[in-house]
Amino acid sequence: MSYGLEIFDSSGNKTFSTTDSTWTLLGVYTSNADTSTTHTGVPVMPTRLVTRIMVDQISGDDESYVHTFSLSGSTLTTTAPSSSETVKTIFMVFGK
Repeated sequence: MSYGLEIFDSSGNKTFSTTDSTWTLLGVYTSNADTSTTHTGVPVMPTRLVTRIMVDQISGDDESYVHTFSLSGSTLTTTAPSSSETVKTIFMVFGK
């Protein structure tokens, strides 16, 4: 019994397999420092992942916080864990 699809070129080299897949960038969302934000309209796909990047650091302080997040349906909710030390954060949502 076999599953999936494999495509080979004329030399017999496998050029595509459904066991290999790539992630598609669905959206980039920004949450400003010290604020919680709700981003709507996030595309829905069967599998999604969220990455986040700290943009700035609080000046004069080596300790800063990055937003936490939850993704449900088409809504990405970002929460600032501190009202004065959370930095601007960029979120990238990928799907496949």
